[in-house]
Amino acid sequence: MNGLARVTGNPSRTSVSRLDATHVIANRISASRISADRMIADRMVEFPVRNTRRRGLSAPTFLLTAATLIAVLLSAACAGPSVHTPSGVTLLPDPDPASVASVIFLLGDAGEAIPGRSPLLERMRDDVEWWSERLESDSTVTVLVLGDNVYPRGLRAPEDEERGRDSLVIMGQLDLVTGPEARSKAAYLYFLTGNHDWGLREDWEGYIRVRRLEDFVLAQRLRTGVRAEVTPAPGSGGPVVIDRNDHYRLLILDTPWWLLSNEAEAHTALLKAVDEAFVTAGDREILIAAHHPFRAGGPHGGNFSFWETLGARYLLFRSGAILQDISSRPYRDLERGLQEIFRRHGPPLAFIGGHEHSLQLLEAVEPTDPSFSIVSGAGSKLSSIGPVEGMLFGQSAPGYMRMIFEKNGGVTLSVVSAPEQFQHCPSEEEARVACMEAGISAYNTVFSKRLR
Repeated sequence: MNGLARVTGNPSRTSVSRLDATHVIANRISASRISADRMIADRMVEFPVRNTRRRGLSAPTFLLTAATLIAVLLSAACAGPSVHTPSGVTLLPDPDPASVASVIFLLGDAGEAIPGRSPLLERMRDDVEWWSERLESDSTVTVLVLGDNVYPRGLRAPEDEERGRDSLVIMGQLDLVTGPEARSKAAYLYFLTGNHDWGLREDWEGYIRVRRLEDFVLAQRLRTGVRAEVTPAPGSGGPVVIDRNDHYRLLILDTPWWLLSNEAEAHTALLKAVDEAFVTAGDREILIAAHHPFRAGGPHGGNFSFWETLGARYLLFRSGAILQDISSRPYRDLERGLQEIFRRHGPPLAFIGGHEHSLQLLEAVEPTDPSFSIVSGAGSKLSSIGPVEGMLFGQSAPGYMRMIFEKNGGVTLSVVSAPEQFQHCPSEEEARVACMEAGISAYNTVFSKRLR
């Protein structure tokens, strides 16, 4: 994998012809869609039968569900952009690429980013190209796509009328590592899955949605040679262990699987495997990546007032009744299991997630917290945030992050963002081209911090 990077000056600028990427990618989709769908159909018989029982809603559960819906709607109405940045921020200079061992790019919740209408995707692609060209070794640039890759319900079935739109969104994310320099230097992209990629469904139905995404990505890899995969494998939970050099070890977890699964033995096995990965890491720094963050200062982390939602969401959050909040009972079980591992072996350098539609960096509050909690979930949506204990930076703005790992062991995190107006560009051609050209230039590094 790779470290993080931050671009100074102008990385290779996108030409006007690149701005018409929607049509190019659409052609790729039409050429490969039949083969990808056939692959899915052929592999359906291989799907392991998991617990397929349907759970009815008791009266209390029904009331909680209704209250949750009302609260979410009210939260959306009240949410607005927010920023928490330390005063007098001094941006760190970019290290000499010759001193850099690897770079990791972090993009989350990009499920509504349409290629050709998302300046963020084009700017990030330029950034990947810039670092791929300048680093000496192959396989030193990595992109982590942190889940909720397709809104609203994951990659839909071939016969669904929205399948073309879903495919276009995924192709836009794959395009991040299809530039000539990224290809020649073997840049790699990992898709993590989010709760929306599971379609918010448990067991069989959610599994099929994630498997559909895996097969689509595999079909593109076989057809075009793009280096990308969905990880962990659908239904496995992880951890996937990735060592790219002697400096760090990356563990990837499928937190939606943990929340939607009711298999206690599988949960225990996952924690045992994480513990073993810590034991065998040697001197490497450990990073953990998942869709759900470890700590966050946004709606899923409890950052809303009692009155913003008339108390409903506040009470549900405090009770752990909202499954996708990090206060939910299943997530607290995961948190406790990880903290026990951190207590025995020391905390990881960072826990990386998305889920909150913002950009955040938090430092440890407890000895068993990760040294840093990173939230990069502003790929296509925004939600409000607010200061919480340990927050070093927070911004509700479209953007992504980069981590640079230097050969001497140093690690730097950088945040790249732009004004909200450059999250999505209009579809009308003249306005789209003008917005894309202005938007690509508007993405700049707004915060950087030395993590090690």
